[in-house]
Amino acid sequence: MTRDEFMALESPAKADALNALMDAGKTEDEVMAEFGITKKDLMRAQVFYNKTAGRFKSNAVGGYSNFHSDVTADSAK
Repeated sequence: MTRDEFMALESPAKADALNALMDAGKTEDEVMAEFGITKKDLMRAQVFYNKTAGRFKSNAVGGYSNFHSDVTADSAK
């Protein structure tokens, strides 16, 4: 799979493709080199490496969210 084909996948599919190579015994760096991607590419795709689990995981929340303000609610007076 080329870098462009990989980047066209949805985040969960990207994590699955990366984890398949991890299961084959490759390291994190070897897996990323296989697809020609960088950590910056993974961050944009919201796919992260969990060192504790030794697995790639896709983030379920997409896009920017501001959880600190709610402009739809009435303000206290």
